[in-house]
Order: sequence, then C-alpha cells, then structure tokens
Amino acid sequence: MGTIFVAYGGTPAERTTVLEFAAERAAASGDGLFVYHVQEAGDESSREIRDNIRECVEGVAPDIPLEVDLNVQANPSEDTNVSTQKRLTDAILEGGREFEYVVMGEVEHGRVEGFVLPSMSEAVLDTHAVPVLLVPV
Repeated sequence: MGTIFVAYGGTPAERTTVLEFAAERAAASGDGLFVYHVQEAGDESSREIRDNIRECVEGVAPDIPLEVDLNVQANPSEDTNVSTQKRLTDAILEGGREFEYVVMGEVEHGRVEGFVLPSMSEAVLDTHAVPVLLVPV
C-alpha cells in the first residue's frame, strides 16, 4: 500500500473535483491519501478545511487512510515569503516519504494569464520526481 499526494487548492468546486478523483483512485488501488493545502490569509479556517476534506473523502471512500497537512504561513515577512509553488514542491520532495503519484487540478489559462500567473502543475511537473495526474477543473 502506498500513498497518493493530493494538492488541495483552488475554488471549493475545484478542490472537491480533485479530491473525489483521488479518493476514488485510492479506494481502487488500496492506497492512502496525503492531502496538502497551502493556506493563504483569506482562506477558511483550518478546522473548516480539515472538515471539508474529511467529509469529501468519507463520502467517496470512508475506509482509506487519510492524512491532512495544512501549510499555514501567518504574517509572512520578505525574508520568509516563499512562493506557493516552492512550498508545494518542497512538500512533495522533502517530506521524507515517497508518493505513488501526485493528483492535482489543471486550470486552463489564456496566453496573458499564462505569462502572469505561475503554474502550480508546471512547478510539480518540472521536478521530474514523481508521476502527476492532472484533473481538469
């Protein structure tokens, strides 16, 4: 039995789509889920996020092992302000564990947005460290 890394981010609807997909895959393969979320200042409370994750997984596959990691950065300074992409890739690469693969949402961006908005999926794909399943959201 392995563990599937789930990048939990985006809108609530996008999060649900990705997490349901990952839970279905975990149930079919006998793997567990490691759900990682970078909590920004405007996000819901940690408790709300944890509750939403547990409800979603229990609704799809209540018997799979589940671990949740909320990466919270309160009051970042310029010295500690690390990009969301770096925090995500560090969680995958430096967590002291091996993941079967990563499940994350793939949001379509236009040409201008592609230049302006950094891509989380590209950051993970560029590591070449673990297979990635992109879920259209």
